Amino acid sequence: MSFRSWLRVFFFSIVIIPMVAVAFVLFKLTADSETGRADASLAAGLRNAFTVYSQDADKAGPALRSATRDGELRAALLAGKSRRASARMDVMLRADRRIASIGFYDTSGRRFAAAGSPDAIAPKRVALSRAGGTEFGSLAVSVTYADAFVRQVHLFSGREVSVFLRHRRLASTLHGIRGAPELGRPDESRDFKIAGNEYRGRVDQLHESVGPPVQVAVFREAGDLEGAISDSRLLIGVILAAVLLGALGFSALVVRALQSQIGKFLEAARRLARGDFTHPVPTTGRDEFSALGEEFNSMSEQLAAKIDEVERKRRELEETIRRVGDAFASGLDPQQVAELAVQTAVDACEANAGRVVALDVGIFHNVSTGAAESLRPVLEAAEKAAFRPRPEVGRELLDGEGIGEEGTRRSFTARVDGAHGVAVVMTARLGSSSTTQYVGVVSIARHGREFSREEEELLEYLASQAVVSIENANLHETVQHQAVTDELTGLSNLRELHTVLDREIERSRRFNSPLGLVMLDIDDFKQVNDRYGHQQGDEVLAAIASVLRDHSRDIDEPARYGGEELAVVLPQTDSVGAVLLAERMREAVERLRVPAVAGEGSLAITASFGVASIPDAANGKAGLIAAADAALYRAKRSGKNRVERAQAVQAAG
Repeated sequence: MSFRSWLRVFFFSIVIIPMVAVAFVLFKLTADSETGRADASLAAGLRNAFTVYSQDADKAGPALRSATRDGELRAALLAGKSRRASARMDVMLRADRRIASIGFYDTSGRRFAAAGSPDAIAPKRVALSRAGGTEFGSLAVSVTYADAFVRQVHLFSGREVSVFLRHRRLASTLHGIRGAPELGRPDESRDFKIAGNEYRGRVDQLHESVGPPVQVAVFREAGDLEGAISDSRLLIGVILAAVLLGALGFSALVVRALQSQIGKFLEAARRLARGDFTHPVPTTGRDEFSALGEEFNSMSEQLAAKIDEVERKRRELEETIRRVGDAFASGLDPQQVAELAVQTAVDACEANAGRVVALDVGIFHNVSTGAAESLRPVLEAAEKAAFRPRPEVGRELLDGEGIGEEGTRRSFTARVDGAHGVAVVMTARLGSSSTTQYVGVVSIARHGREFSREEEELLEYLASQAVVSIENANLHETVQHQAVTDELTGLSNLRELHTVLDREIERSRRFNSPLGLVMLDIDDFKQVNDRYGHQQGDEVLAAIASVLRDHSRDIDEPARYGGEELAVVLPQTDSVGAVLLAERMREAVERLRVPAVAGEGSLAITASFGVASIPDAANGKAGLIAAADAALYRAKRSGKNRVERAQAVQAAG
């Protein structure tokens, strides 16, 4: 592809495509902006409606006060005479033409008596009380008709307005609208089709002080919105077209200038390729091309220095890689260590591919990088050579001697179809054992060039440092496990129990879910220790701990609370579920037979259980433990080998 063609591609990439994207975004933003303005005007119309509604309700205040002072109406209402009260309301309506409707509602909100127009809205209400001060209902008076309300809102907002009651249209400035539209969210505008015309509108409820709520809707014609969007998009299109034409003209001038300058630099580069450093590139002016010419002129002087610099950088890279290897020893993530080891080995030894094959996926998983699949035959050949039986391997893995000494952690090479590979076995001491075990093998490969002894030693070093890091990670994990585990039972210890309770109580509060706690105590455990010895008591504790683990879910947390007292934390479990689980545990303990440590036979064991839960019996950790503990000792006092549930918080109060 010619330089001119590349410039065209470049122009298309940085001008045409971005402008198309900008046009798309601007068109979308224009539509969103115009729609937002339309929706804002609809929201303002709703606010006007609520304001007018509130003002109309206040206008009914004088008429309401006059109605509350009417003794005949009050007497009829107190006597429960609905017809007489309605008749009196009719008289009051005829006497005061301001009143649109008047109604009385009992304390349950049911209308007891009413008179006036069914289209009246915006009532003002007042509570009526008997002589003793007991409220017996509410009197509501309205002086506003729905059609007057919509006309006033239409005048203020300039929008079409409709009012509905129980999906019945009361009044509207739009013709052809029938039942009330779906209410929807009050902050959300929607499109409506009314009498064959498209509108955009918003609907909300006018909460009447008494009676059913009234819905008010404001609309504007959708054609106005579409016209505004089209006009804005046309203006944007004209501006973008003008910008594009200007960019095309300017780019043509730039292409001619660039071709002239680049021709000069191309000839200079050809001379440099032939080894001619005696003809400098002519430089004129102070622009970027002049600076580029000066760089060409200084290139020949810098070549020798660059060669020395590359060699120095190579030595620095080797030292850096050794420092990375030292960093392996302090890492605590075996998987990341394996990934870093193979990637560093590939980069440092200029290999085309590398991988780490795990012999125990519980420690880390297989890792590969580069063209590992195409070089798989030579990688496998090197790995098989590393695992070939040798006298020193058996001694190394059996007694753990020689780890880290010269010659014990050697690399092994292979060659397949012109590709070269090298592999190093990784062995480590894990857990409390003093012997070593295979954990994996790291290998790298490349095409054409054989690995040097220095590169093999570097791979051996990285593998050895990765092993140190894996051993440290294993030790750290072991220490962490011991810190939260009871040594005798293998259950969580008391400190971990409190940690789990704090976490699960916080989760229970956040998600409003129950949390159960079971506490159990081995019946007559002191007699077991006194009669059979503490070793037998330890066997009993371990056996019951096994029962708790077998009957616990994955989310449950069995723990040793102290001495012969154990506990189980039950997330998302109420008191009923906790009692059922405790009963199953109790039955399993009752069926348990613990072999005698000294002599033949076995021991039958029972345990008493106390169950409590949040929020039934407590609100916090201390209350939950205390409630479960109290239930446990109630089980002890009631004959042992039983399950007792903690009393509810209300009963306890």
